[in-house]
Amino acid sequence: MAPIHSSHRLHGTLLLLVLVAATAFLSAAAGREEALAARHEQWMAKHGRLYTDAAEKLHRQEVFAANAWHVDAVNQAGNRTYTLGLNQFSDLTYEEFAEKHLGYSHQPVATVNMSKAQFRSTPDSVDWRGAVTQVKNQLSCACCWAFVAVAATEGLVKVATGNLISMSEQQVLDCTGSRSTCKGGYINDALNYITASGGLQLEKDYAYSGQQGACRSSGVSPNSAASVGAPRFASLHGDEGALQELVASQPVAVAVEADYDFQHYFAGVYTGSSSCGQKLNHAVTVVGYGNVDGSEKMEYWMVKNQWGSGWGEGGYMRLTRGNGSNNCGMATYAYYPTYDLSSRGDSMAYVIAGGPLVGVVIAEMMFRTAKLFLSLDIHGPGQKVIAINGKLGKFFLGYAQHILH
Repeated sequence: MAPIHSSHRLHGTLLLLVLVAATAFLSAAAGREEALAARHEQWMAKHGRLYTDAAEKLHRQEVFAANAWHVDAVNQAGNRTYTLGLNQFSDLTYEEFAEKHLGYSHQPVATVNMSKAQFRSTPDSVDWRGAVTQVKNQLSCACCWAFVAVAATEGLVKVATGNLISMSEQQVLDCTGSRSTCKGGYINDALNYITASGGLQLEKDYAYSGQQGACRSSGVSPNSAASVGAPRFASLHGDEGALQELVASQPVAVAVEADYDFQHYFAGVYTGSSSCGQKLNHAVTVVGYGNVDGSEKMEYWMVKNQWGSGWGEGGYMRLTRGNGSNNCGMATYAYYPTYDLSSRGDSMAYVIAGGPLVGVVIAEMMFRTAKLFLSLDIHGPGQKVIAINGKLGKFFLGYAQHILH
């Protein structure tokens, strides 16, 4: 028998090692695939997700896998001030997510002059979460513009009158106008509609469906308890001090860029990439500001989102504030309602169309008194005074409307 050459033995050993390594790699990959499939199944059960067929499920599992990998990589790196998590959007690509769950559009309008000379000292921290309703959910309708307009209005009414009223986003979605839809819209249009409506219907009476429908507000008496005056729009040019001045007085709607990490935000103080804020595509309601454990090194804005309480910190998010960063465009555009009735024009028309002359005269006096109180600057000398002004104004306005009925 001829002896086996040593090089042949070496080649055989190497081949065996390669086969063992390949088998181990394939086994590990199969294990990861199985673990990922199980993770996806658990996620589907948690969020009640069903797919039309096996092909769609496979595609969604691949998207889920990519998102899960990114979430895990960011959290394991541990070099950010926030953490990410799997949520109801985890089987969507960013493009799909943006199409159905954002919806901010911008149109230049007349702005409020936010010159530094007008700024007053503001508290170190403000928290208006008690002045807004529970976190709501816009579902798969890109109408963030409607939700933030309503949230800011609910907040103003609570601050001014003490009454927390859950108002109808569906009414705003249906009735604002044809250019504001489930494919995006304009906050200023929504706020103008809210003013003109004379007071939104209660949410329970005009419930949200996640789809735009025919306006059903005609023939329904305005909800005077929810009425507000002319809205304001401020172009802040990145000045966070100007935004802080506004938020110190009431919840304020703002435009932001919701980027890929924003989609998967779970907790902590969020800091977007250096480019975050160049493409404003979403709207949120700023309900306060503060700092982590009293440290000036970690200041934040507190914002209320409208993606349900399962997203972020119970539906809320903290974003980095200060250092002139204008994180994700937070201090670019601000929108907020007021109790200024000067531009409404509907009150006097209503009086002129009223009943007997004596009632008309008395009602006119009531409307004028209401206007005096309700048009007082919301940035006035303190929340107690603001609340008193709002309650008196609401009383006179309601009394005048009672006379005319």
